[in-house]
Amino acid sequence: MDANAILRAELAQRHVDRVDDLDDDSIVALSAQYAVWLPIDTFVRAPWLAPYAVRKIRIRTDPNAPGPKRDLWGLPDSAGFFTDDNSLLKGVVLRSRVSPSGSPYGTGTIRRGLVCCHVWPATTADPLLFSFVPNLVWLPADLAKYSDAHTIATPHPVHEVLKDAAIHRFGTATPLVALERVNEVWKRLDRPSSSIRFSIDNEFVVGDRVVSLVHKRISRLTALLDAVTDEPPRDHARFSKRYHGGTGVLIDKSVPAVQEFVDRESLVRLRDEMSKCLPAL
Repeated sequence: MDANAILRAELAQRHVDRVDDLDDDSIVALSAQYAVWLPIDTFVRAPWLAPYAVRKIRIRTDPNAPGPKRDLWGLPDSAGFFTDDNSLLKGVVLRSRVSPSGSPYGTGTIRRGLVCCHVWPATTADPLLFSFVPNLVWLPADLAKYSDAHTIATPHPVHEVLKDAAIHRFGTATPLVALERVNEVWKRLDRPSSSIRFSIDNEFVVGDRVVSLVHKRISRLTALLDAVTDEPPRDHARFSKRYHGGTGVLIDKSVPAVQEFVDRESLVRLRDEMSKCLPAL
């Protein structure tokens, strides 16, 4: 199923050619109708989809980024956080159904047409906020530009409605891991300027799949950080092709090992922070 095609079919029924032809109130209402959230249980067990990641724009002068495009994605930043282009987030819900069955998407499986957007604008450069589950909502591509402000322009009113929805949905849930970290995030997020709540509340049907994937990725990174911060450092399988300790198959050898351009103190701090995001054994 193509989520954006479903939206366009509704617009056609209204005799509207493009979302841009609608007024702001109509765009807000459509966004609330077509928004899809992660389950509350996912937030409780994995408050971040990728707590070790931060979004970075492409920088063409960084010496650690090889190749003519100077692509930073997948490299550690100066604090050791994995630099992402949203790939870690947008793919975790592909090929999922949406509940309830009365949503605009019916009972089919969504395979394309949804974009992972950030509810609070200008939050993607902060690793505490980038993959925080209440800050994430998926919308059809034609609506995404109204709900994912990355520029200095004034955010569209849809952000205020999505903030209210996120707080109403997740604000009273108590996570089972990293509660202090979660509380710090809520302190940083401003409250909406208005409260306009819609009754439609769509969520992905993902079961344990997303939580298991998140915990697996955190465990892999933590194991790598353990190895490279040992005295002396130990060999360990890579976390990813470009985030590695200098050994292992399928690593990008044009990229330095993480411990070569991130100081040990930062790596230890990141390892300890990630350990808090895993359930107790």
